[in-house]
Amino acid sequence: MTRIPEPTAAHRSKHVLDYVENVMIDFTQMKEFSEDPLILTEGAGVRVRDVRDRWYFDGISGTFCLSLGHGNTGLVEAAASQLARLAVAAPTMATSDRSLELAKTLLELLPPELTHVKWGSGGSEAVEAGIKLARQYHLHAGSPRKVKVLSHYRAYHGVTGMALAASGWAAHKTPYEPLASGFLHVHAPDSYRPLFDVDPQDLGRTYARLVEEVIEHEGPDTIAAFMTEPVMMSAGVLVPPRDYLPRIRELCDRYGIVLIFDEVITGFGRIGRLFASELFETWPDILVLGKGISGGYAGLSATVVAERIAEGFWGDTADNVHFAAGHTYAGNPVACAVGLEAIRQIVDGDLSAHAARLGAFALERLRGLQAGVPAIGDVRGEGLLFGVEFVTDRETRQRFPAADNVGVQVREAAKRRGLLLRASHWMAVLAPPLTTSEEELDAMLSILEDAIRDVFPDRPGMLRPRA
Repeated sequence: MTRIPEPTAAHRSKHVLDYVENVMIDFTQMKEFSEDPLILTEGAGVRVRDVRDRWYFDGISGTFCLSLGHGNTGLVEAAASQLARLAVAAPTMATSDRSLELAKTLLELLPPELTHVKWGSGGSEAVEAGIKLARQYHLHAGSPRKVKVLSHYRAYHGVTGMALAASGWAAHKTPYEPLASGFLHVHAPDSYRPLFDVDPQDLGRTYARLVEEVIEHEGPDTIAAFMTEPVMMSAGVLVPPRDYLPRIRELCDRYGIVLIFDEVITGFGRIGRLFASELFETWPDILVLGKGISGGYAGLSATVVAERIAEGFWGDTADNVHFAAGHTYAGNPVACAVGLEAIRQIVDGDLSAHAARLGAFALERLRGLQAGVPAIGDVRGEGLLFGVEFVTDRETRQRFPAADNVGVQVREAAKRRGLLLRASHWMAVLAPPLTTSEEELDAMLSILEDAIRDVFPDRPGMLRPRA
C-alpha cells in the first residue's frame, strides 16, 4: 500500500493560486477554469492531492500516461541515478548506452520485422516522425507522388502541424487552418453508430471498402500512408470490428501504402495486451508509441520502423538519404533509463493481463448499471480503457444536445465525489493506472455510478439530465 504523504506548507499556502489566470491549460477555457481551478500538488499510488488538501482517484492516469502510479520509487530512482551519470547525450552527434539498451528491450517485445527506432519526447513528435518517414521512404523508393496520408474522422493524433492535419476533429483544427496539405479522412469504423444498415458481421468489410474507394478515387500512386489508432480513444473508445484492421493491412500491401498505427495511448498494457496490434493480430509498417513507455515519468516516445522501410534510409553521406529530423530531448538518456524501468515493471508484473482482468470486471459492472439507467446507450472498451456513452433514446441512439454537456456533467459530479474522469459532451471515459487494485477500481466505479445517478435520476424512462 502506498503511503499517503502528510500535508505540507505548499498545500496550505495561498500564493500558489495567485497566477492561476496566467497559465494556459490544455484544451481548456481559462476563464471558466480559474473560477474553480484544479491544482494538484502530489500523488500517491492511484490518487492525487490538490492544493485544498483533497484527494482524488486518478481515473485518467494523468492523461493516459501514468500507468505505474504516482510515487513509484523504481522510476524515481532510475531517473535520479541516470541524472547523476549523464543527463544529455549530444543528440545531433551521439547517442547513449541507455538509448541502445532501451531499443534492444523494446525491439525484443515486437515482431522481427520491426527493426529500427526513432526516439521522440512526446506522442505528437512520434506521429510527425512516422508521417515524414513514410513520405521520405516513397521518395527514396522512386515514387515521389506518394505523399497523401489517410486517417479517420474523429481521430486524434496530436497538436503539431502534420499530426493535427491527420486528426479528424474540426474543433481542434479550424483555428489553425490552413493546415499542411495532403491529408484525407475516411469514416471511423464505429460499430455502435454504423453508417450503413448492414449485418454487424459485415461492418468491418464495409468500412474497409470505403477506404478502398478513397484510395481508388484519389489514385493509389498518390497515397503514402494510412494511419489509425487501433482503438480510437478520442472518437469515444471505438473498438473497430475485429476484421477491419486486417483488411486495412491487406489494402496497404496491395496498393503499396505504408500502414501506421498510433499506439501512443494503447501501447504498453493499457488495453489488456502489451500492444493493441496483438488484439487484432495485425502489425503496421510504422508503430508509434508514447505515454506508457515511461510510465508518465519522463518525456519519451518511439517511432518503430519495419526493416523494409528503414532500408531506404541507409546509405553514404553523399547519398543524402538519412532521416533529417530530430528533437533536443528525443531519446534523452534520463528518459530512456526511466523507460527501461517502466517496461521492466510492466512486463515482469504481467500488468497487461492484470488490465485485461480488471477491464472485464469493469465492463460487466457498468453493463449492470446500464440495465437500470436508460440514458446509458453503450458501454465499451478494452482493458483499462473504457467508457459509457449517453443517449436520449436507446432505440434510436440519439445523443443529447451538445449544449446539455451531459458527459461533462458526469465528470464534474465525479470530481466532487473524488474521481477524475475524461469526458466529452456525450461520453465519460475511465483509464486508471495499470497498478490499480480491484478494490481501488471498485471504489472508482462506485463513484462513477453515483455521479451518473447525480446527473440522471434513477427512474425508468427519465432520459433528460438534471439541471
